[in-house]
Order: sequence, then C-alpha cells, then structure tokens
Amino acid sequence: MSRLTTFIVNFVIQKGSDPLEPSNRLKIGQFEGYLSIISNLILFGIKLVLGISSYSIALLADAFHTLMDVGTSIIVILGFKMSQKPADAEHPFGHGRAETIASLSIAFLIGLVGFEFLKTSIERMIHQESVIVDIPMIIIILFTIVIKEIMAKISHELAHLIDSDALRGDAIHHHSDVLSSILVVIGMIGIQFNMPWLDSLMGIGVSGFILYTGYELAKNAIDELLGKPPTKEFLEIIKSEALKVKGVFNIHDIIVHQYGFNKYISLHVEVGDNNTADELHLIADEVELLLEKKTRADVVTHIDPISVSNCAENKIKEIVKPILEKYSLDSIQDLRVKEEGGVLKEVNFEIPISVEFKSKKDVNSELTRIICGKYPESIPRINFKNQIRKYVGA
Repeated sequence: MSRLTTFIVNFVIQKGSDPLEPSNRLKIGQFEGYLSIISNLILFGIKLVLGISSYSIALLADAFHTLMDVGTSIIVILGFKMSQKPADAEHPFGHGRAETIASLSIAFLIGLVGFEFLKTSIERMIHQESVIVDIPMIIIILFTIVIKEIMAKISHELAHLIDSDALRGDAIHHHSDVLSSILVVIGMIGIQFNMPWLDSLMGIGVSGFILYTGYELAKNAIDELLGKPPTKEFLEIIKSEALKVKGVFNIHDIIVHQYGFNKYISLHVEVGDNNTADELHLIADEVELLLEKKTRADVVTHIDPISVSNCAENKIKEIVKPILEKYSLDSIQDLRVKEEGGVLKEVNFEIPISVEFKSKKDVNSELTRIICGKYPESIPRINFKNQIRKYVGA
C-alpha cells in the first residue's frame, strides 16, 4: 500500500485497528466515495469549460465520463451503507449484495453515457466542426490525468484492503477516465498538426473505453449475483487452516456462499473412525473456530469418518493412485469397503472432478479393471462428483 493510501486509512479509522471490521470497512468505503465525488466534480468543471471553449467532442465526452464518476461514487456510498444493514426476516443472510447491485447500477449508467457519446462522435466525424486548441489547454488536461491516476491507485488499494467489488469498480472507472483523457490529448495534438478529424476519432475511442468499462463492471456484478468461484488462494487458506487441526486427514466438498462481504463456508472433514463422538465434535468445533478466525466466515463442518487401519482401504488407495495421476485428478474420498469372510466384496468411493472433465468413462473403466484385477470378487462402485467450489445465491 502506498504512503498516501496508508495515510488515508490511518486518517479514516484508528491507527492499528482492523480495516475489515464492519464499521471500519464502512468508513473506508464511504470516504473513498466522498473523495471521488469531490475530485471528480472539480475535474468535470475543468474539462467542461475547456470542452465548450474548444468545441472538442472528445473533451466533452471525457468531461461527462468524469461526471459519471460522481454518480458511481454516490452509488458506491449508498451501496456500502445498505450492505451494512443487519439481517432481518426477509433477508436472513444480510444485505451484503447491495454492493454488487450498486456495481451493476454503475455499469448501466456508464454504458448509457458511452452509447450517447459514441453516437455524437460518429456524427461529428461525418459533419466536421472546427476545434480550438492551445498548449496550455493540453497541459491542463495532462494535469487532470495525473489526478485521476492517483485516484485510481487509491481506490484500487482500498478495494484490495477491504475486499470490495464496488471500490474495484470505482478504481476501474477512474483508470478508464485516465485512458480516455490520454485519447483526448492525442486528439488535441492532432488538431495542432491540422488534423481536426482526429478529435472525432478520439471521441469514438473514448466512447469505446466507456462502453468497455460498463461491460466489465456488469459482467463482474452479474457473475457475483449468479455465483462465481472463489479464488484458488481462498480455497488453499480453507484447506491449510483445517488441516492444522490434529486428527484431520483430508478436506473436500468445500462450498462457499458469498453475500457481499459476508461468507458462509461448509466443508467435509475426513477424520479417523477410531475417534469417539465427543472427540469428533471437538475436532469439528476446532476446524470451525480456526476458519472463522482466518476467513471471517460462518463455518459448518461435516464429519466423514475414515478407516485408518483397514489394510484393504489403504491398498485400494495405492492401486488407484497411478490412474488418478494419469488424469490429473485429486485423491479419492468417502472410501468404503465391504468384506465377507476376509474376501473383499464391495468398493465404494467418490472422485471429485471439475465440471469440464470429459473422461469419466475412461477413468471408470481403468479403475474398475485394476480393482477387479486385484480383487476378482469385488464390485467397484465409483461415483464422480462435481466440485461445487462457487459462491451460490440465496
């Protein structure tokens, strides 16, 4: 985090306090929104005056692109405020997705402005108008670019600090404003070299940036609402923390529900079947406590007792391992065997696979062949289970 962002955080919340604590997170998010509003209103005024005086369609488009940042920042503030409302009878998981809805609203407004200026730029390209530009005007626009880049950096770092999609959206919007202003400068330089059509072309380019920004924000917001997978890093945190608990052998079937900043995690924990019911309960409690402390999520565990001494089960794991490695699959889970008179009769287990995996028949055939080759009287029952590693809706 840059010194400026660190200074802002220490100014907004008590130094050394946790920025992810709900009240602190709200303060940081709203401060970013107010800071964006003030800076964008000033920059809009500068660009609007210069755009009107120069008759530059690219600069006018850029001015209203900046004005849209004011609207998006207002939505960010309202989204943060709404997301902090506690759960109620109609919203038992809270109002965390208000941030996501705010991002979707931002995307719609951005797209509307982008479309209008694309149309205007094309019309200006067809019907050329004279544009008045001088060097001081270019210098002023370059100054606004520096300010917007600083705002983009601050918003991005604050978004990372408090894990906010709304602030990420605001950061993307700031950065797109930087790129669009660069196009304006290129258009102005072109006018200096007697290429007035370049202003209209850059206006089209600015409109393209605006539309693309709206598309990206809308896509991310819709993915969040429909359910998108957590990061690999977050899954690794869940696994590594759970495996720290004594007696836990493996983790699988991780499900993460996301409602804004609020997370709900459920997972299956494999433990030895030689534990008592009280011991299994304590293991589950310890896993939940560790994960809740590390991820700030509500956690529910499902205990899967596994044999730690059954020779047949251990041998099954060994003989299927090469096949799993061949197809880049994880280890089997929920392994159960049935023996009668010392003879293996049934082998039951699951294999976690991704939704894109296409070789189930081949894997099933090879595993059945190798298990039956070792245990001729056995009946393998292999179940392929899609890994549900996504944020799902209410």
